[in-house]
Amino acid sequence: MVLSAKIFNLVETIPMDTIARKLREYREEKVYEKMGIKLDLIVEVRDVVASSDRVRAVFCFDKPIFMKQRERLVPIIRTYESTIFFKSLPGRTILTVFEKKHRANMIANKISEILFIKRGFITEASISAESMRRFHEENPEATKVIFFDGVDIPGIDKLSLYGDNLKDTNLYAEYLRRGGIWYIVTTSRSYGITIGIARNGIVVAFGNVNESDFIRFIEDEVLPLIRK
Repeated sequence: MVLSAKIFNLVETIPMDTIARKLREYREEKVYEKMGIKLDLIVEVRDVVASSDRVRAVFCFDKPIFMKQRERLVPIIRTYESTIFFKSLPGRTILTVFEKKHRANMIANKISEILFIKRGFITEASISAESMRRFHEENPEATKVIFFDGVDIPGIDKLSLYGDNLKDTNLYAEYLRRGGIWYIVTTSRSYGITIGIARNGIVVAFGNVNESDFIRFIEDEVLPLIRK
């Protein structure tokens, strides 16, 4: 089982109780009609739980899909549900959407509209190459994969290393001199979770991981890496 998440920054800080209220109040309905069949599609936020420094909720949206019934394709509703998590940090607010990249971007844009009326107030988070290096070197024996970008070799965009004790290899020092760490696969010392982290705020958990542990891991170990 693989769990995916993407981290975003809010351009403006908002109190957690305001975020919770706006999420609870939001509900959008529209009618989708195809082949003489009308479907009511709903976008809403459920199960909003808030405290002074965090909000957790489930973002739900309907999408029409087509199922084959005998000799024809018939539109039906499929409801997608994705956990969203806001965390208040000094001087900023961070949103984590627990979805793959494309759907996470869509949800982040919709949440920007809910909170700020328009898109553009929730932006992609980033981690510096230096922060990625420190994160790896604090627990180097757990890292199994490293990708480097910004490589200064003509015609080569990325370099990669696979294996154990990568920090102690000559290639690690050479690749670090030529570029910066873009992506790593490592195992958390505290949580025992095998995860992949990229500098654009995408985090993936591999193996048998429940969502609550994944959220706690991101809150404790990844959010402090996010560039201010």
